Amino acid sequence: MVNIGIIGLGHWGPNLVRNLSDHSDVIIQGVCDIEPSAFDRVKRFLTPNCSKTTNPQELINSENIDAIVLVTPPSTHYSLVKTALNSKKHVFCEKPLTLSSAQDLELHTIAKEMNLVLTVGYTFLYNNGILKVKKIIEEDRLGKIYYFTTTRTHLGLIRKDVDVLWDLAPHDVSIMNFLLDSIPERVSAIGSKPLKTDRCDVGFVNLFYPSGIVGQLKVSWIDSNKERFICVVGSHARVTFDDLDSLEPVRFYEKGIGHQGRYEADFGEFKHLLRDGDILSPKIEMEEPLKKNVDSFIKSILENEINMCDGAFSSNVSMVLEAVQKSIENHGKPESVSS
Repeated sequence: MVNIGIIGLGHWGPNLVRNLSDHSDVIIQGVCDIEPSAFDRVKRFLTPNCSKTTNPQELINSENIDAIVLVTPPSTHYSLVKTALNSKKHVFCEKPLTLSSAQDLELHTIAKEMNLVLTVGYTFLYNNGILKVKKIIEEDRLGKIYYFTTTRTHLGLIRKDVDVLWDLAPHDVSIMNFLLDSIPERVSAIGSKPLKTDRCDVGFVNLFYPSGIVGQLKVSWIDSNKERFICVVGSHARVTFDDLDSLEPVRFYEKGIGHQGRYEADFGEFKHLLRDGDILSPKIEMEEPLKKNVDSFIKSILENEINMCDGAFSSNVSMVLEAVQKSIENHGKPESVSS
C-alpha cells in the first residue's frame, strides 16, 4: 500500500482525492488546504482516521506518509516539491511542475538521486483518444505529417499567479511533444491582455519542429465557446481529437494531398496526388484519464513502471513555454528553444 498525503483541495484537488480514494493500493492518510472549509468538498471520500490540516509541512514531515500529491498554485510547486523530495517522499505534482525548466531538471535530478518517483499531471497523455492518435501516427496512416493545430479555450477559470500560456498551453505542448517524440527547435508567439492585468489572457503560438512539422496553438480563458480540439494533417490523411465529443472523440479522414517526382514537361514539375476516402470514427474505450494517470504513478512506486511524465519531460515543456514568453515580450520574434 502507498500512504498518500494530498495538498490542495481547490478546483482540481477533489478529483485527485476521488481517484486516490478508489485505488486499491492507496490509503489517504491526510489532506491539507489553507481554507478549512475545503475539507467539506472531499469528506465523503475520506476515512474517519484521515487527518486534516492547514499546514503542508505536517503531511510532508509525517512518517506515516509515503507520497505527496500536490495540487496547489504553480508558483508554490518548486519549494513544496523540493521539500517533499528531500523528506524522502514520492511526489505527484499537477502541471506545470515549476515555472522554470532549470528548476524542473533540478527536481528531476533530486528524485533520481534519491530513487523517488516524481510524476507531473499531464493527464491528456493518458487519454485514450490521444493514445489512439499516437497509434495512428506510429502506424504511418497519415503519411508525411505536414502540420497540426490545437484550440483550447473557455470562459474562466482565470489564474492569479500565471498567465493563460502557462495555465493551458502545457497541455497542448506536452501532447504534441508526446505525439511526435520530439521538441520544437524554435517558437513564435503573440498574446494579449484584454482583462487589463499584467498577464496574457489570450495566446497564439507557432511551434517549429526539427522534422519540418509546424504546429499552431490557440489558448484563451476569455472565450465563451469552450473547445479542446486537435487536428493533425498529413499527406495521406488527417486525424482530429475533440475532447468534448464523448461519442466520437477521434475522427480519421482518409483524405490528403502529396506529390511525386517529374511527370511530364508540359504538366508541371510535379504531379499532385489527391486522395479521397472514408471518414472513420474508431472506437475509443471510455476511461477517465486522471484515473490512469494516478494508477501509473502508484505503479511507478510499487512496480517500477516507466514514468513517462517525469521531471525531464516536464522540463522540455517548460523550455518551450520560456521561449514563448520571450517571443511574446519581443512582439512575436522567433525564439530558439534552449536545451
